[in-house]
Amino acid sequence: MGFFISTLAFGAVSLLCFILAVYIYFRLLIAVCTFKKLPKWIYTLGHIQITRRAVQYDDITDRPAMIEASVFMMCIILVNIIVTGVNYFKLHNIGKAIFSCLKMQFAVIIAAIILSGIIRPLIRFLIPSYRTKYSYSTTNALDVLMFFYSFAFTFFISIAGIPAKPVNMQIAGTNVIIGTTKASALLDNGFTFKDKNADSEIINPRSDHFSYGEYLELYLGDKPFGHVCVTPTWKDSDELKNCTVTSFKVTPDDTDLSAVKINNVALSNLDLNDFENKDLTDIFSLHPIDYDEMKGPYYFVLTLQTHDYSLWKRYRIEADFNSDNILSYYNVMAQHTIWE
Repeated sequence: MGFFISTLAFGAVSLLCFILAVYIYFRLLIAVCTFKKLPKWIYTLGHIQITRRAVQYDDITDRPAMIEASVFMMCIILVNIIVTGVNYFKLHNIGKAIFSCLKMQFAVIIAAIILSGIIRPLIRFLIPSYRTKYSYSTTNALDVLMFFYSFAFTFFISIAGIPAKPVNMQIAGTNVIIGTTKASALLDNGFTFKDKNADSEIINPRSDHFSYGEYLELYLGDKPFGHVCVTPTWKDSDELKNCTVTSFKVTPDDTDLSAVKINNVALSNLDLNDFENKDLTDIFSLHPIDYDEMKGPYYFVLTLQTHDYSLWKRYRIEADFNSDNILSYYNVMAQHTIWE
């Protein structure tokens, strides 16, 4: 839980800095157009030094200040577009290109600060009406806020990554979203859990990074449908009906694989040859931005959301085969720090 809160805090700090920078920029535009001064706290913020070279900033609100602030904001947009374009040229995927750009926000903002520092003197030189002897605290306030935003956001996204689309399963026609669906949804659709009822207590011992709560045999009538891990969501213990399905494991011996699908792909239609010769994302028709594939001689794992799962859930699809090329098991699971 501590990792979840700390990661959320970095995200909140970065978001706050970004919103505050945008707010100050529009307050500056309004102040210039209405010939008013800005609140004192904005000027005070603009006196923070982010470089070794000490600069005496002026608390002036005029049109050149607005121009310099606008140049900086345009530089941020321009550098982001350039970085995204370069990434797209290399990756040929717009989602991955944007994600790569987000991970580089600290470098992007530093580049924007440098670029705007080059452009501002050029504007003063080329356009006499905008020549000024002032170093504006308002412009520096934007630099300061975007600097701290980029630092916090880069740290945040390096830990949290971006959310992945949950893995959707179909079990005998019932949709089960791993990491989201409650046990009550299965109970409402006629499923039962061996030796448990809706009010049975489930305890999460918090002793494992891969399984939480309890593994229970799942039945529909008298037909077995593998094992599911049911986990108290925000507690150490809870009633079964309130628990979340965090893992689902099936073998050919305990499940009719034709009745189980992962993202609408029937497991009975897959064999070792598919996993050896196709990308795992193609097998299950998934199109994640952040993923990893592991292929062994008989063991295959697709991981969705490869960063720490302190904020967003990580999803894993596992397929294990015996040395005689016969399926051993399939396992689909979700991981999250709130369950550990």
